[in-house]
Amino acid sequence: MVCASCRTQNPTGSEYCFSCGRKLSKSEAEPVSSASTQKPVVVEKTIGKVDINGTPLVVTDNKVSFGYQTLKCDEIVGIRYGIHKNYVNGIRTSRSYAIWLTDRRSIILIECASAFTSSATVESRYQETLTALYPAVIVPLLESFLVNLSDGPGFQIAPITFDRNGLHRSNSYGAVQKGLLSAWVSFAGGKSVAEREQSYQHLNWRDFGGHSFGDGNVRLYSRDRALWSQFSLRDTWNAVCLGPLFDFLYKDNRLSSFVNL
Repeated sequence: MVCASCRTQNPTGSEYCFSCGRKLSKSEAEPVSSASTQKPVVVEKTIGKVDINGTPLVVTDNKVSFGYQTLKCDEIVGIRYGIHKNYVNGIRTSRSYAIWLTDRRSIILIECASAFTSSATVESRYQETLTALYPAVIVPLLESFLVNLSDGPGFQIAPITFDRNGLHRSNSYGAVQKGLLSAWVSFAGGKSVAEREQSYQHLNWRDFGGHSFGDGNVRLYSRDRALWSQFSLRDTWNAVCLGPLFDFLYKDNRLSSFVNL
């Protein structure tokens, strides 16, 4: 008789197993079950919770939830935010402290301002929200930009593509602009229209002169500090990422390891 517990062969008529001592009749009635494999429990980490005028914003390391809307962090491809205030005769008539997120399929709008709420409360909501979103949304976006800048096709913000060779604008001079420039070149000399258009469309990293922020815009300059392009932080997807991105690239001369100089 075989013990179902330890699989020992026992003489016929044995009441107990010679090896493990288990009662053989009980052993036969209760076959050995295989040990279950327990999967590790993944604990979702909460990064921030903000009450936006009664609607909860919850940011974890996996998702962003606002009211009934939820986006997964690893699927978010765009963020934009900014402050807008409208005045009539010096009196403020409206205000907006808005943040937008998108995964291409849907958009979450987080408006931190509300009627009859103090400026201090609105500002606090806005800053708490941005603080929570930075590690959950902006850092992953920056990481993807750096990977594509170094080893991929680059990344695009507004009409500008950033890649290893520089900054590239998708549009070119229009017919009227070319005509005016041609007349100017004929009168004053200097670079030809073709050379000016080349400089307008392409700016290599050696000739990139940095960036600045002001009046809700980000500005990009050539090496001679001429304005090369600018666009709105509030209205342009991922424009707000350019500041921390450039800060990272220019610290400790990291730029040279990501682009062609």
